[in-house]
Amino acid sequence: MNDPLKKLYDIEGLDPISCWPLGPGWWLLLILIIIFVIGLFILYFKKQTLKRSWQYLILNQLSDFEKNLCEENTQATVVQLSELLRRIAMHQYSRVECAGLEGKVWLSWLKKHDPKQFDWETKGKILVEAPYSPSSLTVSLEEVLDFIKAIRRWVK
Repeated sequence: MNDPLKKLYDIEGLDPISCWPLGPGWWLLLILIIIFVIGLFILYFKKQTLKRSWQYLILNQLSDFEKNLCEENTQATVVQLSELLRRIAMHQYSRVECAGLEGKVWLSWLKKHDPKQFDWETKGKILVEAPYSPSSLTVSLEEVLDFIKAIRRWVK
């Protein structure tokens, strides 16, 4: 008796399916991923450059305060440093978080958020009082220089 299964042959000659070359959909997905990653790098470096430029401007302004500092203008310098410190805080954190703070609450917030832990609560009272004090208020040069150094450390 003839077995009909013996007449069947295996299919030979077909190569296994390769994952290369990729189909057009995979190429499109790969290009989109590469564009996305490059965009993230560009965004990160622009943000870092902006941050560095902002810091650079603040540090230059602090250097100008140091150069122009004398006994007659210490109160005005303290007022300007107070404004500068608030702008720095609003830039590094949010306006909602720190713009409405005043007095002792502002000084304790500064101490809490200062990475170098300058004692704002005791040494920084003049920052809160100077804008509203009479022009006869005297602030020592050492105090003003301490504020400038503390702000400089905070910006860096």
